Amino acid sequence: MPFFWGLTSKNLFSSASAVRRKKEKDCYLKNGSCVLEELLALCDGNCRIPIRYFTAIEIDNAIKHSKTKMDLTDISMVTGLLGNRPVLIRLNSGRLFAIHRDIAITAQMSHLKNVLRLVGCCLEFEEPVMVYEYVEAISLSDLLFKKDNLNRKSLCWGNRLRVARDVASAIVFLHTEFSTPIIHRNIKPSKVIIDDKSGVAKIVDFSLSISLPPGELELQDDRVSGTIGYVDPEYLQQCIITQKTDVYSFGILLYQLLTGKEMWDIMYTAESICSKERIDFEEDVKSNTEEGNSTDRLNSTNSKETTEFKNLPNKFCYIVDYYIKESNAMDIADPIILEEHGIEIQQQLEDYLDLVKKCTTLKGDDRPYIIQVARELGRIEKCFRALSLGQN
Repeated sequence: MPFFWGLTSKNLFSSASAVRRKKEKDCYLKNGSCVLEELLALCDGNCRIPIRYFTAIEIDNAIKHSKTKMDLTDISMVTGLLGNRPVLIRLNSGRLFAIHRDIAITAQMSHLKNVLRLVGCCLEFEEPVMVYEYVEAISLSDLLFKKDNLNRKSLCWGNRLRVARDVASAIVFLHTEFSTPIIHRNIKPSKVIIDDKSGVAKIVDFSLSISLPPGELELQDDRVSGTIGYVDPEYLQQCIITQKTDVYSFGILLYQLLTGKEMWDIMYTAESICSKERIDFEEDVKSNTEEGNSTDRLNSTNSKETTEFKNLPNKFCYIVDYYIKESNAMDIADPIILEEHGIEIQQQLEDYLDLVKKCTTLKGDDRPYIIQVARELGRIEKCFRALSLGQN
C-alpha cells in the first residue's frame, strides 16, 4: 500500500506561478523524503496506514475563510473545510523538533480513540501542514487551570480517572506496539485535548518522541528535551532515556489531575514548604550531578512552563519529590472533587496518590512500567464505578 494517496501528476503543483510551483516542489521532495524515512524506521518497512496528501492550494482554500482556532502550547490549529468536510489544520512555526516524525507516529496511531486522528498532510510548505479530524475540544491544561472556565465543573472524579486512563492507554501503545519502544518525552496537560462531545482525552503532538535502539532498554541522548517540571530527574541529570522517562512525566500529570494545580504552583508551593521546614537538598543534588548538570541543555519552546525554569538547579526535582511524598490526598485534592464526593472516595484518592508517588520517585528503576500504571488506574476506576452504582 502506498505511503501517500491522493496524488496525480495532474493536480500536483497545479494552478500556481512558476516560482511558487518550484518552491512547492522543492519542499515536497525534501519533506516527503523525511517523512518516508521516519515511516520506514517506525514501521520496519511495513507501513499499513497510508497518509492522505493535500496540495498547498487545497490547504490555502480550506483556511481562507477560517475564523476559529484552537491554541495549545506550541501548537496552533485553525478550522477549515476540505470539500464539505470540516477539519483542523495545524500550521507549524518551525519550533517543533521533528514534525516529520510527528506525522509518521500520529498516522500509525490514528486508529486509537485517544489520539487526535490524522486525516492527511501537505508537504508543499517549508514546514509540513498536518490535517486532523474535526473535534470541538478544549485542552486539558485550560480545563484544569483556568479557574473561570465554566467547563471545569465537568472534571468530576470519574472524568479525571477516564482522562488518566485514556492518556495511559496511548502511552502503553507507544511503548509496546512498535518494533522498538517509542518514548514521548513531553507528556503534559497542554498536549492533551478533551473532546467536548465524547469526553475522550486525545494526545496531540509526538514531535519530541524518540525510539529506543533495537534490543536496548535505554538511549544516551546528546541533549535533554522536554518541559522543566515534567522531565524525569535521571534524564535531566544523565541524558539517559528509558520507558520510565515517560512514567515520571505521566506521574506529574496524574498529580495535576488530582490537585488542579499548574506546574508553577506545585514548584513554588513545594519550595515554600521545604524552606519553612528548613530542608536542604544541596548534598543530594551534588552527589547526583557529579557528571555535570544538563539543565542548560534543555530543549525548550517559548512556553511559560519551559523558558522561566530553564536555569533552575536540580534541587527542584528533590523539592517536588519531597512535596509529593509528604502530601495527604484529602488535603491536596481539588475542591471540586471533594465537593461532589467528600470522604466517600478517600481510599480511592489515597490509592491514586500512592500511584503518583510510585511514578514520580527519583530513581527510574523504582518506578512501575506504564502498563502497570494503566492496570492500577483501571482498578481504581472500577472501584469508583462500583461505589457509584451502589449509591444509585
